[in-house]
Amino acid sequence: MARLDESELERVLVAVRTVGETQHPDAFARAAIDQVAALVPSDVVSFNEVDPMAGRLVFLTEPATFPFPPGTDERLAALADQHPLIHHIATTGDGSARKISDFWTDDEFHASELYRSVYGPMGVEFQMSVALPAPRPIVIGIVVNRSDRDFSERDRSVLNTLRPHLVQAWHNAREQERLRSLLGSAVAAAERVGTGLLVLSEPPHELTPGTLVALYRHFGRPTYAGPLPARVERWLAAQRTRLEHEGSIELLRPLVTESGGQRVTLRYLPAQGSEPGALVLNEQPGVPRRVSVESLGLTPREAEIVQCVLSGDTNALIARTLGVAPATVKKHLENIYTKLGVRGRGRLAAFVTDILEA
Repeated sequence: MARLDESELERVLVAVRTVGETQHPDAFARAAIDQVAALVPSDVVSFNEVDPMAGRLVFLTEPATFPFPPGTDERLAALADQHPLIHHIATTGDGSARKISDFWTDDEFHASELYRSVYGPMGVEFQMSVALPAPRPIVIGIVVNRSDRDFSERDRSVLNTLRPHLVQAWHNAREQERLRSLLGSAVAAAERVGTGLLVLSEPPHELTPGTLVALYRHFGRPTYAGPLPARVERWLAAQRTRLEHEGSIELLRPLVTESGGQRVTLRYLPAQGSEPGALVLNEQPGVPRRVSVESLGLTPREAEIVQCVLSGDTNALIARTLGVAPATVKKHLENIYTKLGVRGRGRLAAFVTDILEA
C-alpha cells in the first residue's frame, strides 16, 4: 500500500471528523461521498446500496447533477451479480478498496454486458470502491468513477485509510437512528398513558415535554440549590441511601400525592453504570385516593409525619421540616404505631401504602 504523506493524512483526518459528526444514515451518505470526492479526484462518486437477489439499487451521487442515461439504475441492478466488485464483496466479505482492473483487463471490461449497458453509456472507464458492513446479500459501497485514467495506489491507500473510520461512522449513524426511533416510540407511549420521564442528568432532561412543569405543579417549586422541589430532593436522597447499603433488601418507595383532584405517583429508576437514572411521573386524572391518611384515625400532625415517612425522611429531617424536636417526632411515631397496630417505619409505610392504594 502506498504511503501517504503528512498533508494527505491531514486531509483524511478532516474527512474523518466531518463524517464522524453525522447522526443519520442519509447525512452520513452525503458527507461520505462529499469527502471522498475531495480526496480522490473523480468524475462521479456514488453511495450505492445493492441487493443482487432482489435486483434493487439505491444510490446517491456527487455531483448530484451527473448526467446518468435514463434507466441506468435498473440496468445496473439487473446486472449486479455480474459486477466483479460486487461479486468480490458478496463472496469474500472483503470491503477494502478494489478496482475493476484488479479483476478484468480493459478488453474484458469492454466486452461485458455491464460495460455495454451501464458504464459505456455513462462514459465510465475506470472504477474503484470500498464497502461498508451490511447483511448479506446486500452490498453497500462508496464508488469512485473516471473516464480518463485508472485509480492509483495512492488513491487506494486514501480509501483504505479512510474506510475503518467510515465503517465506525456508519455504525454510529445507524445506531443513533435506531435509538431515536425507539426513544420516539417510548415517549409517545408514555404521553398516551399520562406518564412523564425525566432523566437525572446535569441538568435534568425531559424525555416527555412538560414533566418538570408537572413536577413543580404537584410537588412545589425548585429549590435555590437545585432544579427539583425540596420534597422530591429529600425523597430522592432517601431512595439513593437505600441503594447504597450493601445487603439491603428494602424496596424503593414511590412518592405519592394528591393534587387538583389527581393522584400523582413519582418513581425513581436507579442509575445503571454510566446512566444517570430517571424519574417517572404518573398522573391519574379524576382518580382521588379512596382513603386519606387522616381517615385512619390520625391527627393532622400525625398524618403529616406519616407523609414524611412515606417520602423516606429520617426523624431528624422530619423534625427540621416541621420545626419540632426529634424526640417529639419519635413520640408521634410511637402513637401512630399504636393506633395502626404496626411496629417500625418499614411496616408503617407498607401498611399505609396498601391502604391508600386499595
